[in-house]
Amino acid sequence: MYEPWFVWAVIGIACIGMEMLMPGFVIFFFGLGALVTALFSLIPGVDSLIWLQILIFVIFSIVSIVFLRRHFARIFAGSVFDSSRTSVDDSDTGETAEVTEAIGSSGSGRIRFRGTTWNATSDGNEIPAGKRVRIVSRNGMIYVVEPVVDAPVTEKE
Repeated sequence: MYEPWFVWAVIGIACIGMEMLMPGFVIFFFGLGALVTALFSLIPGVDSLIWLQILIFVIFSIVSIVFLRRHFARIFAGSVFDSSRTSVDDSDTGETAEVTEAIGSSGSGRIRFRGTTWNATSDGNEIPAGKRVRIVSRNGMIYVVEPVVDAPVTEKE
């Protein structure tokens, strides 16, 4: 038969994997509890006491849910199963970026924004590579941009 640490490790990995399929962000912590129990099961004496393993699993799972869920939920926040969150994020609206691949009037190109490149479309304007653009909106992973119009420099008299 399998060693207790191996069984607990498989249960932990399965729970963490199932978290990707189920909403709520709770099963993850049962997976953590099982992985911690697997580590404790490596200690001589603990591997033969199933009641102690179950107690360790229950205590660590509950403690991790109570104290870590809020912190981890902010880190792993997603919108796949949460219908109250929209897929459009307007926090980047108004920011500027640089065009790395020309954006055609009806097609798409690429922009460099926050250290990486993104797909981008324009609102009907052709924008050559190297130009600065302002982000108008974002639809999923595609930014809608407009060219930045440089304000003329006026000298004060």
